[in-house]
Amino acid sequence: MNVASRRPPIGLAAFLLFVLSSCSFPQPDPSQSNLAVLPPAPTIPAIIQPTVTQLADVEREEPRGNAPMPTAIARMIGQVLALPEATETTTPEATATSTATPTATPCTTPGQIVTGTFPSVSAGQSAYRIYLPPCYEQKGRVYPTLYMLPGNIHSDSVWDYLGLDEAAEASINGGEIPPLLIVMADSGPLINSTSGGPWSYESVILDDLIPFIESNYCAWKDPMGRAIGGMSRGGYWALEIAFRHPEQFASVGGHSAALLDLYGGPDVLPQYTGLTNDLGDLRIYFDIGENDWVINNVRQLHEDMEAAGKEHVWVLNEGRHEDAYWASHGGEYLTWYSEPWPMQRNAYPTCSIEMENPSS
Repeated sequence: MNVASRRPPIGLAAFLLFVLSSCSFPQPDPSQSNLAVLPPAPTIPAIIQPTVTQLADVEREEPRGNAPMPTAIARMIGQVLALPEATETTTPEATATSTATPTATPCTTPGQIVTGTFPSVSAGQSAYRIYLPPCYEQKGRVYPTLYMLPGNIHSDSVWDYLGLDEAAEASINGGEIPPLLIVMADSGPLINSTSGGPWSYESVILDDLIPFIESNYCAWKDPMGRAIGGMSRGGYWALEIAFRHPEQFASVGGHSAALLDLYGGPDVLPQYTGLTNDLGDLRIYFDIGENDWVINNVRQLHEDMEAAGKEHVWVLNEGRHEDAYWASHGGEYLTWYSEPWPMQRNAYPTCSIEMENPSS
């Protein structure tokens, strides 16, 4: 209701005159002089203009029967007669005290590289290094994990040397990718002397390294939380492992994959398994420099998979088969691998192991 547009109550002036006529003024004492003077009559303005607030009060306080005069009208009469208003006693309302919602403690611990060894039935004690994201020990939940394999002439240090951990740190701090673990494997004696299957480099990664990492670090054990990739000969192995075991990984990447194995059969070579095996929902990424000397077999696999309707990503860049090429595309790799993983930490299961770095 628009209170400001209402008229003053009808007959308000008459009502006031009635009230004034009923007022009892002091009478002269007969014992005193007949010259006693009555108090002066109060001056009544010709028009009483109630305020918007007063009108609103009147609206709320409609008199019923012999109920006392509404306080809003009493206030107006009191203003006219200059009489003191009755003091209303009110009980102060309790004031709610707002409690600030505690905010998460800002992360101040940078990410770090941890080195160690793990036992392997096939290759003996083997080296690895792992990138732990900022405030790894403080979060209390598991992390998606990217396993990155080296070329046959590299050690576990190569992806570290190429700055993959620095690229991850910058992307995590910039909110571009979720915090993740990056496990960097060593080449070892089997990377170039075996082709796949039991007692090969495949078993070192699948049967030894991954279980070790998931038992000692807060790594997400669900296949959705694992990705695997590699450069050169490591690219071959990443594709070989994931194409033979697609149910174990969310994504696989072959970065300048050297698909040059002359000894493997169709049950292990990615050129065959990528076409004949049911890869399910496995995400697949191929990239290579246009001047890379191993490009022919990779491009052929891309074309064959495309013709067979096997979904995958194909990226042809400038560059050669060299460290500078992989270093320049590390950020792109991380972005692609991270796409299926939630950004919110509370979307991940709670870590059930002690969040500490295992001794090697």
